[in-house]
Amino acid sequence: MLNQKLIDEEYGFLGDAIFLNVSQVVMPPKRVQDAYRRFMDDYVANFGMDVVSRAWDIVNNARPKLQKLIGAKEAHEIAFVKNTAEGISILANGLTYHEGDNIVIADQEHQSVLFPWIAVHEHYGVELKIVKSVNREIPTEDMIAAIDEHTRVLIVSAVQFSTGFCSDLKRLGEACREKGVIFAVDGIQALGRLQLNVQDCHIDWLAAGSNKGLLGTLGAGFVYCSDRIVKDIIPCYAGYQSTVSHVAPPSVTTEFDHLEWYPHARRFESGNLSYNCIEAISNGVDLILELGIENIDAHIRKLEKHLREQISDLSLPVVQAEDEKHWGGVICVYYPAEHEDDVVRILQSHNIYCTMRGGYIRFGLEFYNTLEQMDIVSATLHEIDAINKEK
Repeated sequence: MLNQKLIDEEYGFLGDAIFLNVSQVVMPPKRVQDAYRRFMDDYVANFGMDVVSRAWDIVNNARPKLQKLIGAKEAHEIAFVKNTAEGISILANGLTYHEGDNIVIADQEHQSVLFPWIAVHEHYGVELKIVKSVNREIPTEDMIAAIDEHTRVLIVSAVQFSTGFCSDLKRLGEACREKGVIFAVDGIQALGRLQLNVQDCHIDWLAAGSNKGLLGTLGAGFVYCSDRIVKDIIPCYAGYQSTVSHVAPPSVTTEFDHLEWYPHARRFESGNLSYNCIEAISNGVDLILELGIENIDAHIRKLEKHLREQISDLSLPVVQAEDEKHWGGVICVYYPAEHEDDVVRILQSHNIYCTMRGGYIRFGLEFYNTLEQMDIVSATLHEIDAINKEK
């Protein structure tokens, strides 16, 4: 059961706002806000002295927290990056390709996941095997059937950004492991909200920005790279932080023919990182672990089931996977684009914050949301539905 007292302490600043926009941008808890500000205060108070060495303490403190959250085997399998797109691009551009190689990916993927592979296709001639969605669902068996002897990577989002569809990661991971294929996952819509274990699901590469369920901020995220594949990936960038062969100033480099990379995920951290943002991630994950990811997961699923039952009579199209196991805590409702002004007005009148663009409304559910809020959302959607029927 969730610790409501702790949630109230961290999110009391929301007041009566119904914040359902976590699928786009995080609303950081109080501890994250304080940690972010404190980093700069300390930086200035100490005139920047020893800031890098102290900042690396922040990094090394954050790694085991993420390790625990995702069930990684080792903390050194965690590396920090700017965002999901960078995390996926490191994998896409770090592999060595051969003639005939292909990548399996679905047609629903966010551009941050898809575009790195289109770039690889253009630059290296790697084939993209695009698996077509069916009724806005990604068929697990179709993804597996697309794998052949030339498949290097199968990549999928844990939860799809535009539908809320939750993939069967365990089944996909098992198939990839059996066939010797790298299994890569975009976790940004799931991590911190739903349970995800990289070892149970045989995930080799996981990337996520922290500006959603991880309760961090924009401009920082992380990758998980299994020790199983790390030495197969040559980093896109090089710096003294990512190599064993660096020398400490004021000495200068005398070896010009070879770089010895770290034998683990730190090889992907090529320069100074967004230490203040990593401190935010660290504090956000602390709260997730205190509340218990299993409790958060159960609460979000309870909210989703309740809201879906309440809006089952809408005439507006509601995206819903047929099997409840594929629900991902994200609910998308479509409306006629010509009614946008009315939709904005109605949502604002109920103090609801959500994603609204291109004729659809997206509600991202979180642990601070309540059943009472779901009832208000239901009433709001019925109000929008009534206007749609009138016009």
